[in-house]
Amino acid sequence: MAKAVARLFQLRKALDECEKEFGLAGYSEVEKAVFSYISSNANATITSIKNDPYFSKYSLSTIKRAVLFLTSNEVIKAEQSTLDKREMILTLQ
Repeated sequence: MAKAVARLFQLRKALDECEKEFGLAGYSEVEKAVFSYISSNANATITSIKNDPYFSKYSLSTIKRAVLFLTSNEVIKAEQSTLDKREMILTLQ
């Protein structure tokens, strides 16, 4: 058990270092998670984020606020989908 806990801490430290490199150090946990999701999923939308089991602990309004924060800080961009005009495709800036 102690070895697993030590490994968990090493992973947390590595994650913290990566977040600092990307300039995410001052962001909230949900903002970091949304950024990570968008950077690793093509055609990401608010709906796809909300439907991912990881985000079940967050409300839709919390996810929307995180997306708004990231778009207003020009970290990500939102472009209207060509398939469904109601959806905005989220990508890295």
